[in-house]
Amino acid sequence: MFSLFRKPQPHQPTAAIMQAMTSDGLPSGTDPARLSVLQQRGSYSGRKVSYFRVFDRLRVSDRSFKVNEFGDLDAHPELVLGSGHVEQNGAVVLTRMDRTNSSGAFARSEAVRADHGDDERFVFPDDKVT
Repeated sequence: MFSLFRKPQPHQPTAAIMQAMTSDGLPSGTDPARLSVLQQRGSYSGRKVSYFRVFDRLRVSDRSFKVNEFGDLDAHPELVLGSGHVEQNGAVVLTRMDRTNSSGAFARSEAVRADHGDDERFVFPDDKVT
């Protein structure tokens, strides 16, 4: 029986999503035939959109993980190959993902103070530097 309240299931990406993913650059070794997508209705800047997440079915099954709903991938962002939203007119907007730094933190290094001799006037603007 047809139900209006059924939960969205993983399915093949649409041609528009595949084109956007391909032009953005799929990770090396990714077979487009193994890709699945989960979608969820939502809003972006007051417009109704369909959010999506693309993942590789083989990578998910290799990890003995089952993806049934959009939120199932929240705990495993490393399995998401691409995400974004689809506007009502069909335009696909990808969300940029940093694949180089999986922790989500920025790489940091200590500053060389000798290179910034005048920084004290910015750090301590009320002190008079002579």
